[in-house]
Amino acid sequence: MEKKPFIFGVATSGDNFTDREKETSRLVLNFRHGVNTVLISPRRWGKTSLVQKACRLAQSDKLKVVYIDIFSCRSDRDFYDAFASAILKQTSSKLDEWLEHAKLFLSRISPKISLGTDPMTDFSISLEMNPKSNEIDEILQLPEKIAQKKGCNIVVCIDEFQQIAEFKDSKTFQKRLRSIWQLQKSVSYCLFGSKKHLMNELFEKRSLPFYKFGDAIYLTKIGTADWVDYICGRFEATGKQISKELAEKMQVKPSTLNVMIGRMEKNGYITSFPGVGDNGGKKRTYYSITDAGREYYKARCEEWALTKEVVEQFTYGNNQKLS
Repeated sequence: MEKKPFIFGVATSGDNFTDREKETSRLVLNFRHGVNTVLISPRRWGKTSLVQKACRLAQSDKLKVVYIDIFSCRSDRDFYDAFASAILKQTSSKLDEWLEHAKLFLSRISPKISLGTDPMTDFSISLEMNPKSNEIDEILQLPEKIAQKKGCNIVVCIDEFQQIAEFKDSKTFQKRLRSIWQLQKSVSYCLFGSKKHLMNELFEKRSLPFYKFGDAIYLTKIGTADWVDYICGRFEATGKQISKELAEKMQVKPSTLNVMIGRMEKNGYITSFPGVGDNGGKKRTYYSITDAGREYYKARCEEWALTKEVVEQFTYGNNQKLS
């Protein structure tokens, strides 16, 4: 199967991750210095990949990083289960260690633990608790207690954090989280999500508990120069070639570019052929437009010209034109 230049729909790393040097450095510094962080971006802008990269760079013997995705959580109970499971699993390297932590730090809750084929990575926790008791505080204190026992610091990264805004009695839930988390000395939090309006409300509304909880980072679009270098580099890495001029004009996401190329070739609008790079470099795949592609392009241009003329007449009259 031909290797595609881009991957999409999942978190990326290595050569598939581009730019974000400043944001990465800022996150790593926050993690290492125990600064709470709030990261907000639209979907598919690489926030999860960015956080995971920062986690890999920051993690050490003295700094443990826990990653939790709460997208599927529909209630505070779901959150507590996911929170406890991730903390126990990702801060312990041995089965007997996380069992000891569960027994030692969740003693009043009696967690039900289900093991899979690999006990170290495949297990789940169901917590039997009274939502009005101090048992919930015991769960939220879990990372702090483990950090103190291990003599290290812990960063807890929670993806899709905006989900908590949809929980029943969400404000009370938020108050409980902040009242515990803001007093922890060995644990910091990175809270990020992709629903900008909900994230902004959670962290910018004065009446809500998480107002100004941490260093706020808003992801912006990747710069054109970095974007063009990335597109050209990924084409070259998979034996293909695209000019910088064409890459700049396209201004589309890699996922869209993959689909566009495949669709145009399938419809016979472009054709691919093998070749070599400059100075006899490695083999590459080149694309050229076909006669059918030229006819299709001409037809679409004519359609646009007609549409543009109609819209101008109805909208602007003779006073203004569309570009």
